[in-house]
Amino acid sequence: MHAGTGRVISMTQEIHFKNSCVADLAWAVSSPPLLSASVNGCSWFSDDWYRQLYEELQDGLLRLDRDPQALQGLLAAQKDQRLGNYFETLWAYVLELSTRFDLIERNLQIHDGERTVGEMDFIVYDRHSGRYAHWELAIKFYLGLGNTVAHDAWHGPAKKDRLDLKLAHLQSRQTLLSRHPAAQAELAQRGITIEECGVILKGRLFYPWQQQGPEWYPAGVNPSHLRGAWLTRDQLGQVFAPDERFEPLIRSGWLANNPTQQDLRIFTADDLIGLVDKGPYRFPMQVNRLEASSGHEKLFIVDNYWPNEKNMT
Repeated sequence: MHAGTGRVISMTQEIHFKNSCVADLAWAVSSPPLLSASVNGCSWFSDDWYRQLYEELQDGLLRLDRDPQALQGLLAAQKDQRLGNYFETLWAYVLELSTRFDLIERNLQIHDGERTVGEMDFIVYDRHSGRYAHWELAIKFYLGLGNTVAHDAWHGPAKKDRLDLKLAHLQSRQTLLSRHPAAQAELAQRGITIEECGVILKGRLFYPWQQQGPEWYPAGVNPSHLRGAWLTRDQLGQVFAPDERFEPLIRSGWLANNPTQQDLRIFTADDLIGLVDKGPYRFPMQVNRLEASSGHEKLFIVDNYWPNEKNMT
């Protein structure tokens, strides 16, 4: 793997899953979390926690890879095809495979009279501790601008989302929802008392082209977080040799290293720019850069005016 992409827990490199959704599920568990944090008594699970869970699931994943119809059917039945819901559904299936955790509730809405005060992503029963836990899940891909040590320097590709805002929402609202009196009343009717809290935050940070190194890491980041780089369309044409090849990731392929529904064609930088100009593609676009020596490298290509207002949709 290219040095700029960060490391994935090594076990995922030992198995190449044939089915894309199974590869994504394995990635959802074994990839390193974005942050190392613990706020309000809520656990942000560590690399070791994910490694142990992946080890437990490995045999089940191999069986699932031989017959993935159950997972494929579950994913196909989703009305919400956004990446966040896809990630949650993968984790719901993780808990079906796990012998330790049981998924009790998913997306439980909490109402205070006629007002909805929030939604709890997962309520999980831990057979080891005998306790119920509230888990919040998110998958995020952020591009850094300027002083990337600061959380507010990290934006979603379409600039609709920002790392500092997401963290504030997690810390001040989402992870505290189980303490709300309306939530406690709702859970009590189900015979549930929440005693633990966890955050599953996965994804990748894309640093400005050639702005690499630990001195640019955002505060509190997991040192082993997955990394990529972003650059403008002009930079794309300037910094890569004519024989460089890229795979565009259009609707999926953002998770595991073996993409799920990439374009299935390989392009040069000039090819990509031409396809955007002609209309089939648009920026921002995530791509795999193919290198014989180091495999895939994740890049985000943005328009020259990104992140100006005209790029916001």
